[in-house]
Parts: sequence; structure tokens; C-alpha cells
Amino acid sequence: MLTIYRASAGAGKTHKLTGEYLQLLFSHPAAYKHILAVTFTNKATDEMKSRIVEELYRLASGKRSGFLASLSRGHELSAEQVRKRARVILIAILHDYASFHISTIDRFFQQTLRAFTREIGLQGGYALEMDQEPVLSASIDRMWMELDKPENKQLLDWLLRFAEDKIEEGQTWDLRNDIRRLGYELFKESYKLFGDDIAQEIADKEFLEQYKEELTAIIRSTEAELIDIGKSGMAILDQYGVAPEDCRGTSRSPLVHFRKWAAGEMKPPTATFFALEDQVEGLLTQKMSDAQRTLIACMFEDGLNDCIKRAADFFSQLTPYFTAKEIVRNYYTLGILTDISRHIAAYREEKNIMLIADTTELLNRVIAGSDTPFIYEKTGTRMDHYMIDEFQDTSIMQWNNFRPLLAESMAADKDCLIVGDIKQSIYRFRNSDWKLLDEQVAKEFRNEQFRELTLLDNWRSCCLIVAFNNRLFETAPALLQADYNRDLLTSSLTEEAQQHFAQKITKAYANAAQAVPPPFQQKMGHVRVEFIPEGEMDWRDQALEKLPAMVERLQDNGFALSDIAILTRTNREGAEVAERLLSYGAEHPSDRYAYD
Repeated sequence: MLTIYRASAGAGKTHKLTGEYLQLLFSHPAAYKHILAVTFTNKATDEMKSRIVEELYRLASGKRSGFLASLSRGHELSAEQVRKRARVILIAILHDYASFHISTIDRFFQQTLRAFTREIGLQGGYALEMDQEPVLSASIDRMWMELDKPENKQLLDWLLRFAEDKIEEGQTWDLRNDIRRLGYELFKESYKLFGDDIAQEIADKEFLEQYKEELTAIIRSTEAELIDIGKSGMAILDQYGVAPEDCRGTSRSPLVHFRKWAAGEMKPPTATFFALEDQVEGLLTQKMSDAQRTLIACMFEDGLNDCIKRAADFFSQLTPYFTAKEIVRNYYTLGILTDISRHIAAYREEKNIMLIADTTELLNRVIAGSDTPFIYEKTGTRMDHYMIDEFQDTSIMQWNNFRPLLAESMAADKDCLIVGDIKQSIYRFRNSDWKLLDEQVAKEFRNEQFRELTLLDNWRSCCLIVAFNNRLFETAPALLQADYNRDLLTSSLTEEAQQHFAQKITKAYANAAQAVPPPFQQKMGHVRVEFIPEGEMDWRDQALEKLPAMVERLQDNGFALSDIAILTRTNREGAEVAERLLSYGAEHPSDRYAYD
């Protein structure tokens, strides 16, 4: 059975993980050898290891433990029997600590890959490179040095066109920084997932040229259609002797868009324009004479309304156009990326190194088409139970490496555990995909194979803070979803896709509400939100002005400076805060308040 715990901040996730791990440990004296717990940081790994060893020690030494009762119930043991077994397990782990499998996901994949150095083309004594910057720089330098070779004529042509495009956009022709920024895309999963397919397509130069011609044709035909819409609208206006400015809105009349489109501008219209469909009143004002109102109404019925509908329909189906524009804009970069990738592979082979960023992808390739459990057993370790922490930070490739393991474990009637919270999916730079926890895992397994539970209690915050968060996460997602859905109505998505996305945000926050456990029910806490009005002074300056008084008020309420944290979005803003408080303290010396 796979158990998925959804745990918001402060919900006692570490406590729950420790309890579940201890339950598995007590099933057999050597169970620790066959449990793998995976976290995402070294700090989290150390914390979990320490917590488990500490709890085993507390049980074994007769000290008070919050897990004694649950272990006694779970394994039908007396308190004394639980403590004796804890002692046996603790001694076994301390004498065989290398088999205590709690590690980061990168470390686990590294250990697995060491059994496959020959398959991935590495010699046994390969080095692991953590920093991708020197590898990327060396590979780009090699690419520059080899541009004069006949086989690199196409690459040189791409680089020249890339430079020309930059000059046309008013940027510098020097490509080095752009190429380096481009090179970092190679280490992202979004590229690795399709890298082989991209390289194969780019190898066909005729295909590339034909593809670009097709893209250009889409762009030109789309822009020509909008110009025709603009000219048609202006033709009807001219036929009736009416200028766009003669209608409601004057110089800001929505009909001005027709003039801009006729001149070749591709700017989408405002919501006011879309509201004109079948609504001539949107063009009329009370100041107009009856003759003017009649004229505009006739013009509206005589084709202008059809032009408005045509424009609305046009802008609801622009996905192919914008896609073609983006591909053409980045057209040459794909070829350049492929060449950099080739040089990186050559550099790795020559230096006999492996990049930490490539670990997941390499294991993905080894696993592809293989009996995955056997692949992992080749490392000499057989795992029965898997526990994955912070699952919202898992990437597609990482999940593809783990999924067969969980499936094998569950097929053997073993328990597995996933813990996560999609609201805390913050490591996007590590290619994490919150949609795995949101919907994908549930699709991978049958309903009877997994269960979803939510940890409701907040063990970190006082009553009013929990209440504030509950209201915030009830209201904000609904507002965001409503705002998002307004754009959905004008999108080119199918009705089924629109229904799917129409609940995406509210679904993500559906289980956000938390409860207050008994120890915190008498602790009120305090929340204050102050909105800074727009004015002549910048909001940052206004915030800095208010800070000293706020720090003084907190000190009046008995808080030490070490109890106060000021959070900013950037280091520069943090420096400004520190400078403001220190300068204020120097200008207003006081025995009562401190600002350091």
C-alpha cells in the first residue's frame, strides 16, 4: 500500500515520518537494511537520521517517548518489550551504520550508478563534478576554437545569424555571454527529456530549412489576416464617414484597434473591444444626437459587428502563431545547444568525469527497457520499503526512476510512503514538477493501491496565526482562479482542457486549512497586515520609514531583537533595512530601544 501524506508547514511531518519509520523498523531486527528513506537536502537527511537514532535511544534507555504507545499498539508488545527491541535495533544500526539507508535523492542515484560505470561509458575511477560552470566554459571554448573546420560550416552560419538577429534587436553582437546562458539549458530536465530527439532532427539540415519555411508561412499568413481585418473595419467606418474617435471613448475608443491592425500592429484588443459583440450600445454616448446614434447603429449592422466578431475569433486562436514566433526566435539556438552538448560529452569522456546534474538522466537511460528492480539489485542492496520526503520537489525523471521501485514493493505487499505539499513546491530550478503530487501519482496506481491522508494539526503556530492562514488560503486561491478563468474563456483550449484548468488553483489549495492542537489552543498569537497607500513616496521608502517605530513597539511588548526577523525579497533590500535601522539608532540614541 502506498500512503500519500499531504503535510502543510508545521503539520508535524518529521514526527510522522519518524513514527512510520520506527513502525517498519520494529517489524524485524534487520529491517533497517531494507528501508530506503529519501530526502532532498543533506540537512534534512541528518535531521531524520538523528531523530530516529535519538528516539531509539530514548526508548532503549527507559526515557519518555511519544512513540512508545503507538509502537506497543502496532506490534502488540508491552512497553518493556518495546524498549528491549529498541535496544536491539539501536545496537544493530550503530554497528552497521552504512546499511542505515537514509540519504538524499542525488546520493542514492549516485550509489546506484556506480554499479553501471561500464554501461554509461565511464572508467571505474571516475570523478564526480559538482560544478557545471568550468565544464560548460571549457566546452564552449573548444567550440569556438573548432569553428574553422569544414564540418562546422553550418554551426558557424547559425552563430552568424544569431549575431545578426541580436544586432537587429538593438543588442550587442558579442555572443559569448548569450551562448553561456544558453548552455545552462543543457543541464535542465526540460532539455534532457527531448535532447536525443532534438539532436536527431537537427542533424537533418533540409528538414530544418523546410521547418523554418513552414513557421514563417504561419507567421506571415496570420499577420496578413489581421491586417485584412483592420482594413475591413476601417473600410466600413470610412464608408459611413465615421472615425473611431467619434464613438464612445473618443481617442481611447476600442475601434482604434482597427486602424492599428490595418497598419500591421499585432497587439490584442482590450476586454472593452470583445464586449462590443452584438452590443452597439458600447459605441454610443448620451451626448450623441439621434442622427449620430442612428448612423452608428446602421454601420454596426452593415458589417462592423461582423468585423468585431471576426477579430474576436481571430485572437482566440493565436496559439500556433505565437508558438511559431517563439520557435523562429530561438531557431538557431537549438543547433548551437546540440553542438555545445556534443563538446560537453567529449570533455566528460576525456576527463573521465560525471556531472552531478547528469545523474538522474543517466540512470533514466540505464533503466529504459530494463527490469528496473534487477537494475537496483545489482548494487547489492534489496529494498522492501520506500519513503520519499518533500515529494513536491521531485522531477519527472526522478519519479520515472522511482516509480518501478514503488510498484515492485507494493506488488510484494510492502508499504511505501510519500510526504509532500504542493504549496511548498519552490525548487523549480531543480526541475521539480508539483503536478506529480497533484495528479500524476494517483493516475499511476489503482485506487486500491494507495490512500491519501492530510496532516491537519499545526504544531508550530498559535491560534490567530492558523486562523489567518486558513482564511488567506481559502480566499486567495478563489480570487486567483477567478482571474485565471477569465483568460481561459478567450483561450484556444478545448472545452475539456478548460474544465481541467478551471479548478487547478483551488484544487491545489483544497486541503490547506489547518487545526490547532491542544497545546496551542490557549496561545493566541498576533497578525497585523498593513497596506501602504500609493503616493508620492515609493512604497519601499514608506516601509523603511515605518520600520523603526515597529521595532520599538515590539520591544515595548517584551520582545528581544533576537526574537524579530525582517524578511525581504532581495539582498539589496535587506541591506537597505539594516542601514535604515542603524542610521535611525545613531540619530535617536536611547536607553530604552536598540536597533542593532
